Amino acid sequence: MGLWVGVFTTVATWVSVASVMGVPGYLYSSGVSAIIGWIAGWFLATAFIPIVAYKVRRPKNPPRTFPEFIHLRYEPFQKRSPLRAIVGLLMSIGYFIFVHLQVVGFGIVFSTITGIQYEIALFGFLFFLLFTSIGGFWSVSVTDSVNTIIIVLGVILGAFAVLYSTGGFGNIYENLATTTAPTFEGGESLPKGLLLSPVGGFGFGALCSIFLSNALGAIVSPHWVTRMMAPKNVKTAILQMMLSVLILTLIFIPLIIIGLGAKMLIPSLPAGQTTDYIMPTVITEFAHPIVGAFTLVALCAAAISTANSMLLHAGTSIYYDLYRNLFPDKDFHDEKGKKQLRYLVLTLGFLAVLSAIKPPVLLAMGFTYVYGAFGAVFFFVVLLGLYTKRMNRLAAYANIIVGLVAFIIAHIVGATNPFLVSLVVSFIAVLLSIIIGKKSPLEAYEPYFEVEVSPSTEKVLNIIRNEGADGSTDILANDSINHEIKA
Repeated sequence: MGLWVGVFTTVATWVSVASVMGVPGYLYSSGVSAIIGWIAGWFLATAFIPIVAYKVRRPKNPPRTFPEFIHLRYEPFQKRSPLRAIVGLLMSIGYFIFVHLQVVGFGIVFSTITGIQYEIALFGFLFFLLFTSIGGFWSVSVTDSVNTIIIVLGVILGAFAVLYSTGGFGNIYENLATTTAPTFEGGESLPKGLLLSPVGGFGFGALCSIFLSNALGAIVSPHWVTRMMAPKNVKTAILQMMLSVLILTLIFIPLIIIGLGAKMLIPSLPAGQTTDYIMPTVITEFAHPIVGAFTLVALCAAAISTANSMLLHAGTSIYYDLYRNLFPDKDFHDEKGKKQLRYLVLTLGFLAVLSAIKPPVLLAMGFTYVYGAFGAVFFFVVLLGLYTKRMNRLAAYANIIVGLVAFIIAHIVGATNPFLVSLVVSFIAVLLSIIIGKKSPLEAYEPYFEVEVSPSTEKVLNIIRNEGADGSTDILANDSINHEIKA
């Protein structure tokens, strides 16, 4: 993938409904603390992703997907990889939730534009899904370029409309310092100055949890690791993220203005609405009709671009990393496989629409939960797997299983920072597993530490990627290593 196509698709994936609708909603209800919890967390993640890119794009022929990376790094001599299947299952669940959130955002905006009831407007998403299911990855990349331009222009125009309506930054700041208007009509009044408090109504522990989940969890999220495999070389991968930060700045500054300014223009939302509605509501009521229409289209573009990408991740995880991985001896045909994958993507999209009829969480917080879960199960699997040769198969299982269980239990018991709890517990499990577990074979880590790999490593890579010269899946690796590719 070229540099600018990669930049545009990176930005379009980052800027989801959690960004353009969820974050303004939290800025509206919680003030500047939302900048720390979400925006600062995401920008820190974007700045640190090149650390992953430097290593994961180092091989001459990098893995094509995140589960394939896991397979090659931890179970290179197993044709049927249980670890890959576990990762594929977790990914499919996480990305289905992401798609669900995009559909919710799309439904809110589309109903605002058309006046159609929200529950009916949701099904408009399926029309755009058809394009993705037919075009695949490159259709997402190309449409992401257009969507990014629309998003940048839309939020900038929306911010100017809010600034004009409020009278400028000074008036917005004064309102934040003095307002006590409740978030919802008839609700409890806010303490004076709450919206300028660094922790807002979250409390330090909860805000720290949100920040860490969005920052550290996003760094190792499978879709970002996969994105870093697509550029043509390491330099392009790193430059892609650096340029993305510049464009993201052009998007998030206007979003901050819109979210904070909306509190002055609409002191309280009607009872029964969520804060996710504030973005389309303030644009509809206070922007010029042309500006408002363009900004609302930008919100739809954000939902569609991210949903397209996440649907492909969820679909390919189920088809390749569960179905084909668990049945490696079955005769698969490319054309039939493409059709099956398209039907699967369409089915997932339809299920996401049905699940969005009664959404359980706010958009931005939903993303935080998933990023926190991804960080809990993949943090050491990715970073230690790329930067230390001692990270082994047992440690990978320990990180994923212990991290997931700890994250769930911490949430159930009401821990203030479930992500940090799971990170500490899984780190202890990983260290113990490294000490007592079997050392990783050369073929597992060599591509990430050496420019030229050994013949045995090249052979194993070709087998797993189904690119061996003889096409056989029943080959032994280098006899001196004496590891068999196990069914």
